[in-house]
Amino acid sequence: MQLDKLGLVPEPRYENAKLPYDITDLSSDQLAEMFTILTSWADFFASKLTKAQIDEKSAESKLEYEVAKLTVELLGKATKTDKVTLVKAQIAIDPTVVDLKEKLSEKYAQRKVWELLLTNQERDITLVSREITRRTSERRREV
Repeated sequence: MQLDKLGLVPEPRYENAKLPYDITDLSSDQLAEMFTILTSWADFFASKLTKAQIDEKSAESKLEYEVAKLTVELLGKATKTDKVTLVKAQIAIDPTVVDLKEKLSEKYAQRKVWELLLTNQERDITLVSREITRRTSERRREV
């Protein structure tokens, strides 16, 4: 599957915005610019998270397939004295299974990183949005 052709958002061409210590120091134009930048980066992070989730699921499926294949193969060869526990242990130490588990762990870690980045970005967007709303409300009261 060509994920890049599914409309995933490309990385913005500008650096991600860093919130100042005191957001009220920003002018309205700076605040609007920050909101736009934060939102575009959140869109990018959401796309990366989606891809990471798909990659993780794919790695999980490959691992499940390999485990099932080895289970059938090893249990088919097992004698009556062989135990299911032994077959499970043989599967757990199979180099292909070990490699697939490592790849799945890497995909899981990558997904967690993108989740963290997106959550942080959304929190910053919420803060900027609230400041915009606060300023808008103040202007209405002044009129």
